[in-house]
Amino acid sequence: MRDWRRVERLANLAALLRAPGLGEVLQSILSSDVRDGLNEEDLVDILGEIGAVGAARTIFQVVERSLETDAPAYWLCQKAIGALCDIGTEEARRYLCEMTTDSWPDPIRWHAAVGLCVEDELGFDEDSMLE
Repeated sequence: MRDWRRVERLANLAALLRAPGLGEVLQSILSSDVRDGLNEEDLVDILGEIGAVGAARTIFQVVERSLETDAPAYWLCQKAIGALCDIGTEEARRYLCEMTTDSWPDPIRWHAAVGLCVEDELGFDEDSMLE
């Protein structure tokens, strides 16, 4: 059994210290099948905070697999959208654009559109999106 609280504390410390290789380690953890007790929100948030440019795909995969369990508030998805915005690569922007399409739940579409600053351009109505 893993002590995920300890991992999360050490990951936060490593983020402050800008420890080399942290992004790769966090991506490996998030890509693993063992998530019982893991706070994925914090790890996704750290990836954005450190600007882990290679993490966009991993973050998007976290969003895809958590859609059902993250509903209805989509807290993890919101953190992932923020992380993708922080990363800011073309790849990250492509994933954000994908999340604005009709196949995604409205709250995710809204937050992704806001992250891209295209909510008005795409015709999103804030009141209806956040109901």
